[in-house]
Order: sequence, then C-alpha cells, then structure tokens
Amino acid sequence: MVRYLLANLVMAEEYPQIYTVSGLTQQIKSRLETNFPRVWVSGEISNLRQPASGHYYFTLKDEASQLRAVLFRGNQQYLRHKPSAGRQVVCRGRISVYEARGEYQLLIDYLEPLGIGALAQAFEELKRRLAAEGLFDPVHKQPLPFLPRRLAVVTSPSGAAIRDFLQILNRRFPNLEVLICPVKVQGAGAAAEIVQALDLLNTFSDLDVLVLARGGGSLEDLWAFNEEAVARAIFRSRVPVISAIGHEIDFTIADLVADVRAPTPSAAAELVVQRKEELVFTLQRLATTLQRRFQALVQGRRERLCYLSQRLPDPRRRLADLRLRMDDRLEQFQRAWQARLRDRQHRLQLARANLRLMSPRRAAISGRQLVEQQAARLRRCLETRLARQRLQLQHSQERLQALNPQAILDRGYAIATTLPGQEVVRDVQRVQVGAALRVRVARGSMDCEIQKINKKLNR
Repeated sequence: MVRYLLANLVMAEEYPQIYTVSGLTQQIKSRLETNFPRVWVSGEISNLRQPASGHYYFTLKDEASQLRAVLFRGNQQYLRHKPSAGRQVVCRGRISVYEARGEYQLLIDYLEPLGIGALAQAFEELKRRLAAEGLFDPVHKQPLPFLPRRLAVVTSPSGAAIRDFLQILNRRFPNLEVLICPVKVQGAGAAAEIVQALDLLNTFSDLDVLVLARGGGSLEDLWAFNEEAVARAIFRSRVPVISAIGHEIDFTIADLVADVRAPTPSAAAELVVQRKEELVFTLQRLATTLQRRFQALVQGRRERLCYLSQRLPDPRRRLADLRLRMDDRLEQFQRAWQARLRDRQHRLQLARANLRLMSPRRAAISGRQLVEQQAARLRRCLETRLARQRLQLQHSQERLQALNPQAILDRGYAIATTLPGQEVVRDVQRVQVGAALRVRVARGSMDCEIQKINKKLNR
C-alpha cells in the first residue's frame, strides 16, 4: 500500500521533487491517516509487551503479513478483554505512521477475541468467577413470601415490561401495593443506577419482594444485568429478588444470582402472588374441610362419651359404696385410735412408775440412810481403832517410862558431864584430876572438881 501511494505521487508530479526523509514520512502519514481513519483488522497477537507506561505494544499477523499495533492506556478502561499472546482478535483503530522509525502501525481503540463475541466471553468469565465465589449457590436463595403486602419493581417506567407486569398483577391481586423505582435498563450508567436502586430499596423495612424487570433485547441491550456490580447488589439484598429480564430464551448473570428467576416480567407477576380468586377458593375449600373434620371429631367424641357413659356405673351407687367404706374406715380409725391411746396411757403409767423409782427424793433418802449406816460403821471402826491405839500408847508409855533417864536418876544414879563441853563422862580415862564436872541427879545438878580418879570398878 505504501509503494502504491508513492507511485501515485511520483506520477502526479510534472517535475521531479526531492523529499527529505521526515518530509516524505509526514506526507505518507497524512495520506494514510486521511484514507484509513477507522479500520477493522483481524489477526493473531504476537510480540506482546507492556512497559511501565501501561501501553500495550504487539504485532498482528496472519499467514502472509504482519502489522504493528499499539493499545494506549487510556483506551483500556473500555475493554472487557486484555490482549494476550497467541490470541486471535478483531481490532478497531486507525492507521498511523511512527515518524521516528518510518513504520506504519495500527492505533487500536477497541479489541475483542475472534471466534466468540467479546460480550459472550465476558459473560462466561464473570459467570465462572462468581460461581466459584458461591454467589449462585442455592443455599443463599431466599424463599418468596406467600402473600406479600408491598413489593418494589426496579425497571424503566416507560417500557412495556412494567405495563405488562402491573396489568397481570392488578388482574391477579388488585389490593397489592407496588412501588416503582425508575432506572435506566441499558446503555452507559444503567448498571450504576440499578445498583443504587437495589441498595436504596433495601433500606425500606416494609418491602417483601424486589422485582428486577426488563423487556427483551440483544446481549448488548441486556448487558447492564450482566455487570458484576449488579450481581453483587442482588446477592447482598436482604429482600428476596425476582429476576425478570428479557424473554424466556434470554439469560443473564442477574438471573443466576437472584433468589427466583422469572422467564418474563409477566411471569414474575404470576410468581409474586396467586390469583385472588384462587386464594379465596382455596380458603373456602380449607374452611369446608376444616368444618367437616371438626364435625367428624365432635361426633367421634360424642360417640366415645356415650360409650364411656354406658360403661360408667351409677354415681349414686358409687357414692353409697363410698359412704359405707368411709364408715368402715372411720370405725377402724376410732378403734386404732383407742388402742393407740390405751397403749400410750399404759406407757405413761410405766414411765411414771419408773420416774418415781428414779425420783431424786427417793435417791436422797436412800443416800441419807446409806450415809448414816456408813457413819455408824465409821464410828465403830474409829472407836475400835482408838481403843487399840490407846492400848498401844499405854504400852509405849510404859516402855518409854522404863527407858526414861529421869527414872534411872530416881533410882539413885547420876550423870556426869564435863565443863564447859557438856560431854557425858563414860570413861574415867577421858578426864583428869582437877577437871570440872557437872553431876546431874534426880533433883538438880552439882558442879564438882575431880580430886582423885579410881580406875578400878567397884562391885
């Protein structure tokens, strides 16, 4: 293509013209950008790199040729798929020339995989990721109330979906209160409005059901209900959510996360409540069944009461028997009481006799008699012992009198003691002539001086 443009330029000139490299490059750049402002190119990604700037640089190639491509960082935020080496893709962009190297390249502003649409692949990738997190798990599904009193519908107020929903709902149960929360259901900002509406409605304390509704459309039209933010808003809703998106063949991420999926908005109205006539008929049928069962129960109880009354004896006879038994029991009780009273009286008499025997007065009298007896015995013993002692004393006195030195002196003997030592003189050899002696006689004593000692005994 570059060679073709250069040939046209040379042929268009009447006179030769010499270009500088930069001048010629600028001319080529201008022609290419003018003739190829937007193109779609398919090919395989190779030589992929992403420097610190965040831009993607790679080469698009097929069996015969290759083309350099650039995906700037500012265009990546609108892409649902990032470039990856070896992937077949379809790119949209404009042709430009990088003047520093004289190379033409494709400046990409949109990219999607080849083979399946980008939206379909994004749907599958988000579906797998949310399923792995458990957002589709039936254990998290909330049951719908049997008869809601107030519900809210998140939808576009101008669409056909809300009209069909309200018509069917009014036809089935006209007394139900419906709150409509208007949002965008497709296009830029639709997902954010849906998330905001769901979070706002969850702050209401009197809502029983939330219905997320939209009519049919293409995958692009329904894409707001495939956004991750919408899925997570449905999952965290404390109010049960019915997803009624598109037609029966349409399927979105919101349908998988919601507590109940309705094929259409009209089907959602049928899921919310039963027909009022059906409910009234059901109530009447249940009332009739209850009445019949109650009547049957009462009849059965009556029959059983009649049967039991036949088996039950005459209360008057039973009362007479009880009176006779009561009289018998009363007589038995009186006899038993009298016998017990006599026994207690007998035991009381025995206790009194024992008490008299154990009386302190009786014990005192017995003690006094014992004391008197013991005292008399003691006196006799003392008198006998005293007489014996008196005899012993008299005998001892007689013996003592016989041994008394005074008695010896009375018989004419004397006791001589030295002076001044007062030693009894038993041997004449222990005194000398001229020594002083005291001689004691029966009546008095005498102080003498020894004049002569006679050592011979006088017989």
